[in-house]
Amino acid sequence: MDRVGVFSFLLLVALLSPGPAAFAQGKDASGDGPALRPPLSLSPLSLTAEKSQDLGLDFQKFIDRVDRNYPKLIGAVAEKKIASAKRLEKTGAFDPVLTSVNEFLRVQDTFEPGKAKNAVHNESRIDLLTRSGIKVFTGMRLNPNDTKTPFVPSGKAGEYFGGVAVPLARGLMINEKAAMEKQAKLGEPLAEQLFGLTRLEVLLKAAASYYECMGARARLAVANDLLSLAVARTEQIKERVVSGDSPALEIKEAEQEIQRRQSIFVKAQREFQKAAYSLSVFLWSDAGTPGGVPRLEEVPALSPEPLLLSDEIWKRGRQEALDKRPELKRIELERKQVQIELKLAKNMILPAIDAYVSQGADTGPEGIGYVIRGGVAVSAPLRQRTARGQAQAASLKLEKLDQEEKAERLRIQTEVDDTVSAINTSYERYVANLEEVRKARDVEEGERLRYAAGDGTLFLVNQRERATAEARMRLAEVHTEYLQAMAAFRAVTCRL
Repeated sequence: MDRVGVFSFLLLVALLSPGPAAFAQGKDASGDGPALRPPLSLSPLSLTAEKSQDLGLDFQKFIDRVDRNYPKLIGAVAEKKIASAKRLEKTGAFDPVLTSVNEFLRVQDTFEPGKAKNAVHNESRIDLLTRSGIKVFTGMRLNPNDTKTPFVPSGKAGEYFGGVAVPLARGLMINEKAAMEKQAKLGEPLAEQLFGLTRLEVLLKAAASYYECMGARARLAVANDLLSLAVARTEQIKERVVSGDSPALEIKEAEQEIQRRQSIFVKAQREFQKAAYSLSVFLWSDAGTPGGVPRLEEVPALSPEPLLLSDEIWKRGRQEALDKRPELKRIELERKQVQIELKLAKNMILPAIDAYVSQGADTGPEGIGYVIRGGVAVSAPLRQRTARGQAQAASLKLEKLDQEEKAERLRIQTEVDDTVSAINTSYERYVANLEEVRKARDVEEGERLRYAAGDGTLFLVNQRERATAEARMRLAEVHTEYLQAMAAFRAVTCRL
């Protein structure tokens, strides 16, 4: 083949190589070009030219899968159930209580000292404490005796009664048991908010791992393309050396470039493996078993393309974050719990004054008919340091929660602002890197044409190709950062 024929052949090869024309026709800027064939046998991974298979790694399907099956979130659901169980426990304080005593006694006869007398004592009572502090009770006594016993005797058919005890100061409308039940009821939505916070943290980490794996796939594709070019060119140079159109030293230079690019490829391969292992932590099946490490063909290409976030979406995101973030709802629920503590503590300062009344009938032979009991029981500690200390502690807790809420509001708004800044900065960097890739491809293509025409060197061609590959890798990294920032924005605004 003459020199013109060789140049024509090399020019045809150069024109068929990936260049700016292919890039302009919609090829993936991050490196997912039309061909992902492993050069020689350098890759144990399954690089394929086919489109990524839909095996549950679509982003929304992936997030739903994590939300449904991730063990930490399943454990957090158990915490919500524990809160419901605690509420049920505290509600049990208002269950009716049955008390019953049935006994036989051998006692001394009152009228004949030194003589034994047999007697029986039967008493049953049902008490019902209401949340207002009022206690309702009913019961019966059967102490049929013809002599005095340690208990008040009744008619032969027993005494039946009912009554009520009303707190006049301490314990009226607010008491320890009612307060604990109210706090336990607030514990259920509080557990829901704590679950929501855990969920957002888990999903954000999962999304970051997901996009990091996509970015690693794109960089591996770039490294594969770069190595494929070196392998193909080495074969071409060998043919040129055989025909006498190139010095034999160029074979050594081309083979050296293969080794350099193989190192880059192996490094990118390891980065993908590392990202895939990190992603596998979040992949669990509905049966509760690990989903395994995703293969290369299961990982989608980087998408969607970056877009600038508008001020309207930014402002709406700030408001949504303040309205929906579980941290603020948690503080509000904790405030309500402390307000109950404060109300109870103030009530405990009051003296305990309980009025009670009971009326019934003493029936049967030796019964007296209508019976009634009533009175007031008073208990008042001379100093109320316990209750006053509890009231002061509750007041200080409320003050602390107010300050915590202010700090959380500012932190949340700052988080939203930071993610928006990261999104828009990544977009601007992506645009700049995209233009850099286009220019690098133009320069690479021009250098390849010069080399084909005999006016350039293999060293410069290799250098231009590496510069293009580096630009494409930077583009993939920026694209990854943009997608991770978008996931963070969705998380901080409770849209994830």
